[in-house]
Amino acid sequence: MIVEVLSGLDTTRPWWSPLHTWLPGQAYWDAAVLAATGVTSCVAVAPLLNALAPPACPVRFTSQSALPAGVAYEAFIGQHKACPTRDNVHDFFNGLSWFRFPKVKTLFNHIQCQQIAHQGVGQQRGVVRDTITLLDEGGLFLQAPPALWEAIEQRDWQRAFIRERALWQQTHIAIVGHALLEKCVNPYKAITANVIRIPSDTPAVDVDTVMAQTLEKLLTQEQLQVKPHCPLPVMGIPGWDAASENPAFYDDPQVFRTARR
Repeated sequence: MIVEVLSGLDTTRPWWSPLHTWLPGQAYWDAAVLAATGVTSCVAVAPLLNALAPPACPVRFTSQSALPAGVAYEAFIGQHKACPTRDNVHDFFNGLSWFRFPKVKTLFNHIQCQQIAHQGVGQQRGVVRDTITLLDEGGLFLQAPPALWEAIEQRDWQRAFIRERALWQQTHIAIVGHALLEKCVNPYKAITANVIRIPSDTPAVDVDTVMAQTLEKLLTQEQLQVKPHCPLPVMGIPGWDAASENPAFYDDPQVFRTARR
């Protein structure tokens, strides 16, 4: 059940800290508090998200049953500014992504709607929609010093996580992908993000605005001839898994894979 999962989260883990505003503490889950916020069912995610939503959230959340048969999910959101939501952890974290990155999520939806209007809904999404899906589900924004970013791009994991380890103290990390957040509920070594670079001069408070502007330029058929993202095994980030303090943690070619030649 959603409440059991959320109330059991170890919110001291580093990936949850940016979401503390919307991850209520244990007291919130008391039945009386749930009732006071208008959330009458512990498994109804849409009203839970609506109760937590900041004023700037560009959508409201509605039951999945509100989505008519044959209507594309993205098109429904674009038309009604309402997000059909299932009663599961995956869709709860989708809501939190809307809270934290309203401009990026609105851009994703806008481009998806444009693509659907132009190409229809078919078995082949095309490179633009595929890229948006990869970022929407598994995306991570990273601001990092040039030497560290170069190592990540080259998939030189020994350099990125061992030789340049101290540089991680100069990074800013922002998870946008809601499937990535869901995986972090029960973290495991092989979790991998699709990482996009945050411009180096971006203040943390401006990440949503700047990344929406950056992605608007990137998410075109022409620009996507070259992938704008690269893989990052996130449990290798210092402090994300205590086992990574041992350099042998990175001697795992099934997780820390080198680039294809």
